[in-house]
Amino acid sequence: MTIMFHLQTSGTPRELGKAHGRRLKAKICQLLDHYRHGFRDGTGGWRKDLDPESRRAFSLKRSEMIEHIYPEACEEIDGIATGSGLPYEDIWELNLIYELTDHHPACSVYGFQDCNGHSLLGKSDDLEAVELSSNVLTCSEPKGVLKSLNMHFSGTIWTTCAVNEAGLAYGMTGLRAQHQNPKGIPALFLVHLLVSRCETAVEVEHLCSEYQISTNGVSLLIGDATGDLMVLEKHTTGQATRRPGPRGAALWQTNHCCDANLREDEDRNSPTHQNSLDREANIVNLDGLVPRTLKGLMDLYRTHDAPGGLCQHGAGGLHTDTAIIMDPTEREMWVTEGYPCETEFVKRSISVR
Repeated sequence: MTIMFHLQTSGTPRELGKAHGRRLKAKICQLLDHYRHGFRDGTGGWRKDLDPESRRAFSLKRSEMIEHIYPEACEEIDGIATGSGLPYEDIWELNLIYELTDHHPACSVYGFQDCNGHSLLGKSDDLEAVELSSNVLTCSEPKGVLKSLNMHFSGTIWTTCAVNEAGLAYGMTGLRAQHQNPKGIPALFLVHLLVSRCETAVEVEHLCSEYQISTNGVSLLIGDATGDLMVLEKHTTGQATRRPGPRGAALWQTNHCCDANLREDEDRNSPTHQNSLDREANIVNLDGLVPRTLKGLMDLYRTHDAPGGLCQHGAGGLHTDTAIIMDPTEREMWVTEGYPCETEFVKRSISVR
């Protein structure tokens, strides 16, 4: 069983970051040691021994570019560095690993409307073995914006799934790209913005359309308190959405583009690409057998059908660190701390102000 960090934060973006950095310094150091050998110089060439000044120069350049688009992200990352007492460039490198390394996407999302018309959303979080126990369940009260219960990766501002006080919920999966867009921001920075700004799935769609991403896109399974449900794919070449058909029909996504127009820049050479295809095929086979209930969704994330089980124990180098079920109508999240087949889903709720 893995251990999940629990954190409560409030205040300005910098104050949120400082609280995160103080609590998680040891875990952040462990992750930095793991990733450092693979950091790039930002142009695609390997620089295993990039000196601190060169790394800092790159981090400053990238942060200055992002600050013009999303200044709150830069403030929060600065806060993590201050709170942890770690070098600024270390924390920025950790937040930019999807731009700086051949870090491969994982995770699966699946959701539907139940018999009451409530959207239920599921997400697995699949990590490398060395990354296990890096998730942070955070109750966040940012100053002047929406309160949320969300999942972060240690040392970063990434919000990989969330439920906010307005009744918006989402879970993400990663998508690989072949090229970078220097005018964009990291996809996981954009995902972080959504939970504090949006109240409905439609608002998420509109806000995402205002931003370009730099590389390695995301898919988002999004639901809200009205029962609306959609998948949004955001890639370097644009975005696309899809909604379910009749009541009870499900939506899902793994780690490859489903929209034909977005596949042009998709990197299909990722070592996890076949794993993604296997998981999707397994979901297709199981879909008609999944009861449209909370328990049905929980049981899906405990499956080990090979190939393509959603509870992964090393397939493709991936391990399921946690599974999360979200009910946006009730502002609830059900979370496992470890492999879903071995641990119980525990309910977490967010109060409405």
